[in-house]
Amino acid sequence: MNKTKRRVSAIVALTSVLVLGVLALSTGIASEDSTTLNDWNGTWLNVGTMLNDPAMDAVYEAMTDAANAAAGDGTFTTNDAKSFLYAMHKSNFGDLGIAGNTVTYYNTDKTVRCDCEYESAGVETVAFGEEEFDWYKFALTSEDTTCPEYKYLIFTEVHSHEEGMVHWHMRYGNTGFDDLINNTDYAMWYPTFAVEGTTMETVADGYAEGAEMMGIMMLAGQSPSLKDPWENFDPTFLPVEIINISGTYAKTGEGIFLDLEGNFIPDFLEQVTGTHTIEQHGSLLKVTDDEGSISQGSTIGNNIMLANAGYTEVEGMGKIGFESVATGKIEEGTHGPEIFLNWIWRIYDSDDNLLFNGAGTQVLKWTE
Repeated sequence: MNKTKRRVSAIVALTSVLVLGVLALSTGIASEDSTTLNDWNGTWLNVGTMLNDPAMDAVYEAMTDAANAAAGDGTFTTNDAKSFLYAMHKSNFGDLGIAGNTVTYYNTDKTVRCDCEYESAGVETVAFGEEEFDWYKFALTSEDTTCPEYKYLIFTEVHSHEEGMVHWHMRYGNTGFDDLINNTDYAMWYPTFAVEGTTMETVADGYAEGAEMMGIMMLAGQSPSLKDPWENFDPTFLPVEIINISGTYAKTGEGIFLDLEGNFIPDFLEQVTGTHTIEQHGSLLKVTDDEGSISQGSTIGNNIMLANAGYTEVEGMGKIGFESVATGKIEEGTHGPEIFLNWIWRIYDSDDNLLFNGAGTQVLKWTE
C-alpha cells in the first residue's frame, strides 16, 4: 500500500471521531438537565441557507486545498467543497423559532411553515474514544398534519468553538431516534443553527478556522466505507462453519447483583422478558434490545460471545458506568435458532469506582 492510500485510510478511520470530537470539546452552555426546549429558546438562523454567500468562497478554496493535499492529488474542486457543506447542512426549512415546548419552522422566505409541540424523550450520550457528547431527544406531541416529518428531533447543546459563533446542531425525521443517531448514512449530516444576529462575516470566519478539518472530512466522506462499512466484506472469509442467527428473538432472562463483599442483593434480583434483534455479518454480530442497548460480539460454530459497555443516568446516582460480557451456545430449536447466554457484569459510579458485580442468564428464541 502506498503512502497516499495509507494516509487516506487513516483519515477515513478517524473522521467520525473528529466530527463529533469537536462537539465534545466545544464550550457547551446547556443546563445540566435539558429536559425541555428552554435551553434552545429564541430565534435561530439556519446556517445552511447562508452557504452560497460570496464570503464563503475562501472557505471552499481552503477545504479543496486541504482535501487535495491529504489525498495527494487534485481530485477535488471548490464545487465539491460547496456540495459537501450543502449536504452536511441540508434541511427542508429555513430558520427556527423555539418558545417553551413549541418549535416554529420557517420557510426560507420567512413565512411560517408549521408550529409543532414536543416533549423530552431523554438524553443519549455518544462516546468517541475518551470524549463524549449528548444528543438531547424530543418527540412530537402536537397533531398538526404538517408536523409528522419532524416527529423526532435530536439537538446538541448550544456551544461555540474557542469563543466563536454560538450555534448548535440537530437532526430530524420520522423514523426514530436510533435511526437519527446511529444510521451511518447520517454520519456527515449536521444541520446547524446560529444565534439570532449572527453576521455572514462571523459565519465565514468560523468556517475558515475549521476549513482544513472540513476538507479532511470531505475526503473521508467520499469513502464507501462510511456509507456501507460492509461493502467489501466477505462473509465466507473464515474457514469455519458460521451459523446464521440474524433475526428477532424473544428474550427470557434472570440476573442478580452482588455487593463488594460478594453478598447477594435481593432487591436487585431480576426476572425479565423482552426482544433482541441480531444483525450478522460473517462471524460478527450487533445485538439491539428493546430498550435500545447495543451489544457487539461474534460467533464461530455454535459458540457465541457478546460484550456491552457504556454510561447511563440513574435517578439518585447520577451517571454510572457499566460493562458486561456473555458467552454461550447456539442450538437449533423447533422454529429456529435458540441462544443460551451466561452474562457477567460490573457497575461503576461516576468516578469509576466499582459498585456492584452481577451475573445472569438469558435464553433467546428466534421469532422472525
